[in-house]
Amino acid sequence: MSNNNLKHLKMGKPSSKGKYVVKSGLNDIYVLATKKPDTTKKHGYSMTYDFRIYKNGKLVEKGLKSKEAAVEKSLTFVPTKKTS
Repeated sequence: MSNNNLKHLKMGKPSSKGKYVVKSGLNDIYVLATKKPDTTKKHGYSMTYDFRIYKNGKLVEKGLKSKEAAVEKSLTFVPTKKTS
């Protein structure tokens, strides 16, 4: 997914999950867009995108830099069955 496709995203609040991207297996993938100051850019800031994996509303993994990496990582999680 190129950064041009992510330009419509609004910046998330620090406590928000971010913008929903896709469901992969039993996991949901969100992207959190943040601005960072950058004096070399025309507007004075650059956008960074952080893809996060959630399962049942709980954060499982964060810090992924692309949608493809997030989907790949989410498919490696093996569901475990709890036994009493």
